This record gives sequence, C-alpha cells and structure tokens, in this order.
Amino acid sequence: MDVAIRNRPDYASLHFVLASGEAVVTEAGAMMGMDPALRMETNMKGGLLGAAKRALGGESVFLNTYTATGDGQRLDVAPASPGDIVQVDLSGTPLLVQRGSFCAGSPGVNLDTKWGGAKTFFSGEGLFMLQATGTGSVWLASYGAIEPIQVTGTYIVDTSHIVAFDTTLTYKLRKLGGMKSLFLSGEGVVCEFTGTGRLWIQTRNAPALASFLHPFRRVAKKS
Repeated sequence: MDVAIRNRPDYASLHFVLASGEAVVTEAGAMMGMDPALRMETNMKGGLLGAAKRALGGESVFLNTYTATGDGQRLDVAPASPGDIVQVDLSGTPLLVQRGSFCAGSPGVNLDTKWGGAKTFFSGEGLFMLQATGTGSVWLASYGAIEPIQVTGTYIVDTSHIVAFDTTLTYKLRKLGGMKSLFLSGEGVVCEFTGTGRLWIQTRNAPALASFLHPFRRVAKKS
C-alpha cells in the first residue's frame, strides 16, 4: 500500500494506491475519487450496537471498505472540514479520538465508542469519544493544522484544540487561573493531561470561528 498526504496543511487530502487484496476503511462520504475496479462495501462495523454507539459519539453510523481487485488501484479521500491529515500507527495502545476526526483506517484497526463521562460533555466533546484499537494505521483529520506533542509529565490544552491522544495519558478538566481568568482571559476550561504518551492538537477550533463570524451574520428583518 502506497499512501500520500497532499495539499497540507489547509486542505489536506489522502491518496492510496492499493495492491490486490489490500483494503482501506473510510468514514462515509469521504471518498473524492476511485478506480472503478475497487470493490466498495458499506456496513455497520460492530453491528447495530456498534453503530448506535458511534452515532452517540457524533460519528457516522456507516463505514465504507474499499478493497483492491488488482494491483495499482487508486483511492482518493478527503475530510469534510478544511485542515490537516496525519497518519497514526497503532501497535497495542488504544487511541482516543475526538468526534469528527476519524478519516480512514486499515482493516486491522477496530473502532469503538468509549464512554468519557460527564467531564467530556462539559469540555464540549460530548459524552462519548471514538476509540481505535488493534494494529495498523489510522488517518486523522482536523480543522486547521495538526501539531504532535510527546507528553512526559503534564501538559495543558484548550478543550477545543484536542484531536487525539494515547490512553496512557490520564486527563482532567480544570479552569485556567482564578475566576477572573475564567471570564476575562478567553481561555475558560482546559484539559490537563498527565503521564507519558502521544497527543495531537489542532491549530484552529470551530467555536472560535463561530464567535468571530457571529457579528457579521445576516439577520432577516421582520416584516
């Protein structure tokens, strides 16, 4: 399998050239173009229960699997939001992924939804997060560029900038500074990671964009 990530970091796209029998699993609707000889199957990974859990986590109920029927067949994939794509290799340690960031994965990767508790709800991530386990690669998408961080000790991240992290890291929510900082610094609630593991953050966040655009929104006049 040959893999290339192009057009980074603003409008990244993912390109595969598959040998006969190789397969790629993608989020529904991610395909830009494909060799007509590729075999595509759409299914609910994990059955009805797995699909229901992914729906609760803000992910698509269906996943598409593209399998090459011959050598040199091409598949082009792109995420819904403008931003970056990174490849993350798994070798046993589960990876927690924020909702909407999964783009594609190899067949050896299992996708499930993990209960994150109330702390993930109040962080803006929802009550569930996507958990990737197994052996293989996943390709993660973001809004903005992606910055990888190797955490050893403690690191603090704004909750809206989290893309994914190893489960070897523990995390908790807290406010940054005192009450004055909470309301005036523009930072609010942050996520404090502790331990040793990999962390990926994105350089932009959707809530900040929505806040920036809000004063310019068009408001219909009442007749």
